[in-house]
Amino acid sequence: MSKVSGDDLSKLRHYDEVTYRAITLWSNNNDPLNKELSNHVLASGLAKDDSSLGLIFKHLLWEGFNGDKAVENWFSFPARLINRNDWDVLKRLDSELYAGVRSYYIYSSAAKGNGAHVNTAIEKLRRLKAEMLEASESEAVALVSAWLGNEFQSKSHIDALVEFKYSFNYLKVEKEDSFKAMLSQREIAAYIANILLELQLYSEALLYADYILSIVPLTDRYSVDYIASVQALTQLGRFSEALARAESAVKLATDIGNADNLIVALILNLSVYTHNINEAEIDKIRGLVGRIEQVVETSMSTGSSPMIEAYIQTALTLIEALDGNEPIRLAEEVDSLTQKYEAWASQYPSATDINLRLYQNLQRIYEANGNYEKAYQFAKKYRSLKLDRNQLISSKSLDLGNDFLSKEVEFNKLRNIKINREKDQLTSQANFLKSILFGGLAIFLGMTTLWYRRRHNVAKALADIDSLTGAYTRRAINSWLTFISPEQVNCAVLLDIDYFKKINDNYGHNIGDEVLRTLSQIIIKRIRKIDRLCRYGGEEFFLVVQATDIPEAKAIIHAIRQEFESIERWGEQGVAFNVSFSAGIVTFKSTDKIDSVLERADHLLYEAKKTGRAKTLVE
Repeated sequence: MSKVSGDDLSKLRHYDEVTYRAITLWSNNNDPLNKELSNHVLASGLAKDDSSLGLIFKHLLWEGFNGDKAVENWFSFPARLINRNDWDVLKRLDSELYAGVRSYYIYSSAAKGNGAHVNTAIEKLRRLKAEMLEASESEAVALVSAWLGNEFQSKSHIDALVEFKYSFNYLKVEKEDSFKAMLSQREIAAYIANILLELQLYSEALLYADYILSIVPLTDRYSVDYIASVQALTQLGRFSEALARAESAVKLATDIGNADNLIVALILNLSVYTHNINEAEIDKIRGLVGRIEQVVETSMSTGSSPMIEAYIQTALTLIEALDGNEPIRLAEEVDSLTQKYEAWASQYPSATDINLRLYQNLQRIYEANGNYEKAYQFAKKYRSLKLDRNQLISSKSLDLGNDFLSKEVEFNKLRNIKINREKDQLTSQANFLKSILFGGLAIFLGMTTLWYRRRHNVAKALADIDSLTGAYTRRAINSWLTFISPEQVNCAVLLDIDYFKKINDNYGHNIGDEVLRTLSQIIIKRIRKIDRLCRYGGEEFFLVVQATDIPEAKAIIHAIRQEFESIERWGEQGVAFNVSFSAGIVTFKSTDKIDSVLERADHLLYEAKKTGRAKTLVE
């Protein structure tokens, strides 16, 4: 058995944070962030650690990255597998973290396999849950139960709901950089709301959806946080409230300038209009479709996802059906819609839920067009496939069994509710637009919650990085300053590119953007890992150089200036001109008020500008 030293607990905390951040924040389109994450992994010493803890977290990274070659740059695949003794070392140090790490390891191992792997993962998680129950570790049990609910979602919504509710009150409200909080109340509330929407228990779903919005500050929200709320309100017939929240999501996404969030928010708006449609709303639907297409075109170099294309085509086909003038044109739109859904379904092992949505949408589309014979054909297809799906879920649930009598009681109660709701839904032909697009958001929410878990963390990290220059944002630098030692003397540098407006006016914004990126890249290359560069304004940068005096900081700025001012050609056409910058340097400690530090540096920067530019002034 591996020996536990006095340093193991601090090493465990460090491995937990570094590994968690690497797995959750890694992004294929953000090289500066990935480089920082790689540096943290390499600096952690994990690669050379052959202890039980080292082995566990190395395996965790290999599983979490699921074949990404980034891990190969850090260390090779571990020489041996994790055994019971290794897990016992982690459990003795921190049983709650043990539960979180082992649950994620089981989940990520199963994510690469098929349905049989999911069954295996469920059994492993049930045994782990029993182990934690025996140890009377409430938070640890809740963690495992949350992961168990996550696995159950592809097998039985009822079992998933029971596990999620079982764990909800014991989970952390928000995420932390730890496997203890990889599944938080924020995400589990979204899972629960999604399942309740699927069961058509809209009022209860709204309670959990509102809880999400109540615990997440406006500055930390994403469009997916609004999905369950908008859907529940719409299904309850509270259209004005649903539209108000959907429009709030659009405003938020527009303000933060995030295309992914904006696309989701616009689809939410589209779903409300198509659910409560009338002739007056047709132009609004057309406008929303056009805006979604525009955002997709400008933000996705490789094209939009099949899911988004399916939503757009659904709206276009609905508009054609309501116009009702050209049967041939409608047939072409329906063919295109079917192809879009087939492309979407091809991305997933099971296409049942997506095909259900296609059949239901086609039923509503033909009803809107007045072709009730066609509508009836798709209603039958929908009914047949849904009954087959429910029988399959029911048989799988019986095979898996249940842990407690209370679970069995709740299972039967909710299953009966669901069956009755389905009968009502299948016999109601009058409300022909009730599920167009909007019902698909339940699938959308279910399929994107895992994406959201990762995207939430990535987006939070990306919100700290300026997308143009790769420097940190002002918000990120303010938060980071609190971690600097209060006794340490540092230097703050405020830099501003000279005559930047003239560069934009004379050569265009693309050249201006290149100038900003180039200066940022030169600075980042010259400073140390412990230093930070922040884009403070349009052409203004704020640099923090830790544990450095004025002469050292001035020498760094001089070297940056020489390299930057030596560049003579810009843009693809090689436009000839030179650029300079002005700077002000002051010393500070982390206990100083940042506004005061910036005011001092800004005063020096102003003097440098006033007395000729292209110079550095110091206190």
